Amino acid sequence: MFQGRHGRGLIYIWASGNGGHRGDNCECDGYVSSPYTLSISATTTSMRSPYYVESCPSTMAATFSSGGYNEGQIVSLSPTGISVVHV
Repeated sequence: MFQGRHGRGLIYIWASGNGGHRGDNCECDGYVSSPYTLSISATTTSMRSPYYVESCPSTMAATFSSGGYNEGQIVSLSPTGISVVHV
């Protein structure tokens, strides 16, 4: 943990969780609750919390993600060049 990046330590980045629609909370996730992990959450293009976002006191930042069918969608390319829409 302390030897990565030429002795400067490792940086762990982990999603805050997507079980919010089930009442899940990220505090139960061993990675997110680690002091060595940066927890990243999601927001929609209209700056709202998506339905799946978990309550998470350790969240350090948020980035855009797909929220719902009436929100903007995130599109990426697979290694084979196929478009993938994330809903």
